[in-house]
Amino acid sequence: MKASLPVLLFLLAALPLPAQIGAMANKGTARAVIIGISDYQDERIPNLQFAHRDARAMADFLLSESGGNIAPENIKLLLNEKATRGEIAMALYWLVEESKAGDRAIIYFSGHGDLENKILMDQGYLLAYDAKASNYMGSGTYPVEMLQKVIQTLSLRLGAEVLLVTDACRAGKLAGSETGGVVATNQGLAQQFAKEIKILSCEPDQSSLEGEQWGGGRGLFSYYLIEGLKGLADSEANPYGNQNLKVELRELERFLGDEVSKWAEQYPMTVGPGSTELFRVDEDTLLALLERRKGHRENMAFATPRSSLPSSGDTIIHPLYQQFQRAMAEGRLLYPENGSAYALFRQMQQQPGLQPLLSALRLNLSAALQDDAQQALNAYLEASPEEMARRWQYDASYQRYPEYLDKAAELLGPGNFFYDDLRSRQAYFEGLVLRLQAETLPDKDSILQLAIRKQEQAIGLDSLAAHAYNEMGMAYRWQKNYPKALDAFERARTLSPTWVVPVGNISMAFLETEKYDDAAQMAEQALALRQDYVPPRHNLAVIAYRSGDYRKAIELAEGAIGIDSAFAKAYYILGKAWEAVDSLGLAQSAYLQAVRLDPKDALANNSLGYIANLNGRYEEAAAYYEAAIQSHPYFANAHYDLGFLYLSELPDYLRAEGHFRQYVKLKPADPEGPVLLACALSLQGEQEQALKWLEQALKDGFRGFDDLRSTPFLAALQHDPRFTELISQYEN
Repeated sequence: MKASLPVLLFLLAALPLPAQIGAMANKGTARAVIIGISDYQDERIPNLQFAHRDARAMADFLLSESGGNIAPENIKLLLNEKATRGEIAMALYWLVEESKAGDRAIIYFSGHGDLENKILMDQGYLLAYDAKASNYMGSGTYPVEMLQKVIQTLSLRLGAEVLLVTDACRAGKLAGSETGGVVATNQGLAQQFAKEIKILSCEPDQSSLEGEQWGGGRGLFSYYLIEGLKGLADSEANPYGNQNLKVELRELERFLGDEVSKWAEQYPMTVGPGSTELFRVDEDTLLALLERRKGHRENMAFATPRSSLPSSGDTIIHPLYQQFQRAMAEGRLLYPENGSAYALFRQMQQQPGLQPLLSALRLNLSAALQDDAQQALNAYLEASPEEMARRWQYDASYQRYPEYLDKAAELLGPGNFFYDDLRSRQAYFEGLVLRLQAETLPDKDSILQLAIRKQEQAIGLDSLAAHAYNEMGMAYRWQKNYPKALDAFERARTLSPTWVVPVGNISMAFLETEKYDDAAQMAEQALALRQDYVPPRHNLAVIAYRSGDYRKAIELAEGAIGIDSAFAKAYYILGKAWEAVDSLGLAQSAYLQAVRLDPKDALANNSLGYIANLNGRYEEAAAYYEAAIQSHPYFANAHYDLGFLYLSELPDYLRAEGHFRQYVKLKPADPEGPVLLACALSLQGEQEQALKWLEQALKDGFRGFDDLRSTPFLAALQHDPRFTELISQYEN
């Protein structure tokens, strides 16, 4: 076997070419940072009464069976003088350092929030114990912007589930009172920073009350929050609870809205998917709570403002109507089929007494069915990093968009003004799903052709759909039909000249065809449109790497990471560049970060396997190769690498055979595949089969005759006359 064969094992991996792409109660480790400040160091900041008690109650809940029995060492409880800016910053840093993918991070703050001066982009501050009544920016405050970065790191970079609870709408004379600082801060807190779940004590322009009448001295919001989390939100005490022994976000929001608003003009807010499971219900705890409430529980009907309903008839108490409203509130739009809002609407159409409501309900249901798809499309047109990552990693939620849009169009009917638009977007998402599915398959062409037809259908219904032209270009790009891909991208660019995505895709198409000057020029044009759009920077790093300028590639990749630290592919090209300058430790760190951000990154996993193999960590190398294959079963190089590992360092010849057979299927033109398969078979005593595959390799052009005569993997064959005859036949 030729001497370069082991080296080729590690040189076959191609460079990355990026392609466009919850339940809270999880099995990972839960950790919490709980902050409650009633007494402030600066006497000019109004003290609160029970914020510290609310925080302690939250910590006690998390330690309990209902709260998940979180280990005491995994809760940082900061009360009053312990809750300085430095302590808060360190506790949140601890949360980031300790958290990993699948873990749960809980952040609870009860205290003051304010914004001294309304400066553009300033989202306000959480006032720590050592805050000063003025000059928030330079004193003991924790910026909401910094909290945003913590949450984004936890959620997007580390893959942890984040629950943020804030009770910062407190009344009192603060520096920003005259300019609405508390309102502005709470507006900032209400924004969703990443994929976190949020529970806020009230709407931005309201105040959060506290008093002795709640739990002997508690905040109104906090008292009912913990009651709801213990199970009342899921129980019969809540008209909207489904009693499945799981407290879901929508149940808690309705429970808090009902209970808190009985006492004050205070309406707690939630941010996140309503179906999110917050906590499991401990039945003993719930029974005790229900027993305590027995005798003074109110009989609440499903809430619908009377002013929005017809003035005649009893339609609002009709069971079908109530079930429909509940299904809408809970997000059960199409599934489960028997209890979905869509199925209930169809039943309501058969009820004469409900006819006056049907027009409004039809529009409401159609709008709800459109919402997720529209939000995804809006985010894509904005080149949102989160939305781009969803596409690159193929978020399975895309599969539901076409069906939802189909039903939305059906409800409106062909005569509706928006009907063609809905059908166009339906076709667009159908084509997108086909293309994303095709990316991981060995035989892409037939599926990609269907994807292209879907985009043609979308454009036929909406000739100005720049997103459909761009997606058509992506499908042509995966077919390697670059002239048509570039034409489609240019059409998208013409229709939407300020949209950066098609410009970046033009750069990528030039990069894939090794037109590096054109690729670099288009990358610079994309950056002129959006300096914070990372793919063009990544393209420039790849160009530098392929041109042999590894130091420049490192600089460019690190620049991309500095703008978007969650862009996994930049870490991969950074690793390749470090590897090229023999800095394997730095390369490994970069690859590890790529895999943390995208566990399905087959190239990064394979590269980690290579480094582990070089360092003699063979079991670890095998695990990385397996991870690459698990996410991309048709990744030929990973099969080659893993097969060679089982052939040489971790002898398991049957497994080696399996991977080499897969490699031969995926790379039939490479004559090394049949040679390695022959080696694995010979080592298992299958000499007839080994000779057959050796002959195939020689027919395919393999000419490493000396390697075949010397490799120990064919020792059992080398003295067989048939082997000698076969070699002689092709050698001469």
